Amino acid sequence: MKFAACLLMGLMVWFSAPLSSWAALLEFNAAIEQRDLQQWHPHEDGIAALDGPWAFYWHRLLEPGDFTVGSPGGGLTVTIPSQWKSYSVDGHALSNEGYGTYRMKFTLSAEAAGQPLGLYFNNIATAYRFWINGKPMIGIGTVGIDAFSMVPSSYPKVYFFLPRPGDNELVIQVSNFAQRTGGIWESIELGDAEEIAALHKNRVMVWTFVAGCLLVMTIFSFFLYLSRKQERSALWFGLICLAICIRSSLLGESSAYVLFPWLSWEWGVKLEYLSEIVTILSIAAFVNKQYPQDKIPRIVPIFASALTAFAALVLAAPAKVYTQLMVPYIIVLLLPVFIYVLFIYIRAALRRRTGSRINMIGFLVFFVSVIHEILYYTGFVPFGGLVMFGLLFFLLTQLLNLSSLFTKAITQSESLTVELNQVIESQEETIRQRTSSLQALNLKLEQGNQELNRIENARSTLIAEAYHDLSTPITAIKGFSKAIHTSVISKEEAPLYAGRIYERSLMLEKLIDNVVELSQLRTGEIQFQLVEIPLLPFLRQLSQRYAAETSIQGIALTWEEPQNLPPPGKELLVALDRFRFERVAANLISNAVKYTNGAGTIRIWTAFHQDDNSDAGQVVIHVTDTSTGIPESELHHIFKRRYRIPGLPQVKAGSGLGLAICAEIVARHQGEIGVSSTIGEGSDFFIKLPVKIGVPSDGMDRREEGKEKGEEYGHEHSGD
Repeated sequence: MKFAACLLMGLMVWFSAPLSSWAALLEFNAAIEQRDLQQWHPHEDGIAALDGPWAFYWHRLLEPGDFTVGSPGGGLTVTIPSQWKSYSVDGHALSNEGYGTYRMKFTLSAEAAGQPLGLYFNNIATAYRFWINGKPMIGIGTVGIDAFSMVPSSYPKVYFFLPRPGDNELVIQVSNFAQRTGGIWESIELGDAEEIAALHKNRVMVWTFVAGCLLVMTIFSFFLYLSRKQERSALWFGLICLAICIRSSLLGESSAYVLFPWLSWEWGVKLEYLSEIVTILSIAAFVNKQYPQDKIPRIVPIFASALTAFAALVLAAPAKVYTQLMVPYIIVLLLPVFIYVLFIYIRAALRRRTGSRINMIGFLVFFVSVIHEILYYTGFVPFGGLVMFGLLFFLLTQLLNLSSLFTKAITQSESLTVELNQVIESQEETIRQRTSSLQALNLKLEQGNQELNRIENARSTLIAEAYHDLSTPITAIKGFSKAIHTSVISKEEAPLYAGRIYERSLMLEKLIDNVVELSQLRTGEIQFQLVEIPLLPFLRQLSQRYAAETSIQGIALTWEEPQNLPPPGKELLVALDRFRFERVAANLISNAVKYTNGAGTIRIWTAFHQDDNSDAGQVVIHVTDTSTGIPESELHHIFKRRYRIPGLPQVKAGSGLGLAICAEIVARHQGEIGVSSTIGEGSDFFIKLPVKIGVPSDGMDRREEGKEKGEEYGHEHSGD
């Protein structure tokens, strides 16, 4: 608090000093010089500020014709930007209320004068009109010699003209009877027409961007407040953003006057002051809501009462009255609020409140920009406009903290909801457990019932198939046995029919095995022992072993090495149940032998199709023979149960279960089996399996070495 009191006292002493004491005194009737711009090149040197020297004629409205004969005399040599009260005559400072004429002569080179130029007029208080090389231009407001004859207006504007080589003349009439600041108090800029237009466009874009950001933050804050009305800080923050958005549209490039041409300068100044008051009060209320533990009670209502009284004065009085009170307004009303807010943020930061350090840094930047803006409006610094950017930085830090606060609140609400649900669930835990137990028991009963139905269906199917398939061989056995028993068959023929009985018994045994195996495959009772093994050595050994059996029938079985072998040290690895897969191979080889007439051949070969950018792929195992072939119309039936190709001799007709068993086994290996055939040329049975290229494990290597020495893969198999 001592620091705040000292700061207020120092600022009051500083601002109470006469402005003329800070400015250099200018001699009356000093020699009027001419601005030499012959070395200035618009494209290379950029924009030039026409700060001086200017000839200034106080309380005289002169036109270019008044300078044709000679100097009218009684002029001051001055520089801009500067307020009138910084000029003095005979040691006496001029008043900011009045009127006068500025005149500058500047010399341009022929190169600079050969292109259109532009003039950027910033704020001039509070009305002006001007001539360039004797040509009148449209100014801002209406220049007059008293408050009744002038119409105030002030906002930046761009003008374009065609200069002439050599001397150029700029004459400006200015009057002010509307506010505390008078004169050309911002620079006039000269440059290439395109560059001046681009400068104006960029400044408009910057201020529009600032106003747009503030408007978005306003809408966002109001939505936050509507979603959670107990958080009043979001409402105050939205009011801050809205008030500053209005103020920013009135300052800078003054876009509000362009968007709303009916808006008078008088009401524009009122809105500027009122939006500032709303901003200050909202900031104080906002920081109290942010850190209620650190606030000073009843101080914000005092600020609100004082600022509301000044706002009433702004609404009731003309700008000429309340703008004269700017320094007391700043020191007595605004600075205490700023110092209070800074005090709260510092106290909260020292007490390590959530987000207080970021808030303090953001407000310090804003506070420094406010001090700079005060110095600018009181004439102590030559440029301003930083307060909007300082405030935007402060608001961004607040928006981050506000969003973080709402996120934490939502997270906490969700956490409380979870805890509440846990409490509710704990009260209902017993009911849920019993319900869950009953549901689990019911599910088990349903699953058991489904399993019983499946087993019953499988049993019924097995009995029906067994009856159908076993009736033929049993009938034959009964007939032959009865014929021998009743001596219908002679003793000489008895051994022949006994052999047939034996053959039918073997066929019956094989048929029983096939029916049982197929039924177990269908019901899932058979467990497959899938082991990842190198495929090519397995098929190579399989071919060598069955080649000896087929050679007895006069049929050559050969193994063909694939052309695209894996890289050295790697193999085609596939997950197989050796015993079941050999059952498939034995069935296919047996069928090939059965239906091949004379000295035929059987080839076992593979084709590997690798996936793109992967070591995985698909291998196709082919068993190709030179048999009689299968009609094309029968190809899609041969893997069905009990299916036999019509027209085959009974001696070659099997049980019709072998290929169905093969299809079931291949399906359990995640593969598929198919056939292509040509009558008179042969058939090609193929099996597609997923495969990958890899390095076999040590266990695989040892197994394959043992197989090369003659170890068996599994049991003996016979075809259907």
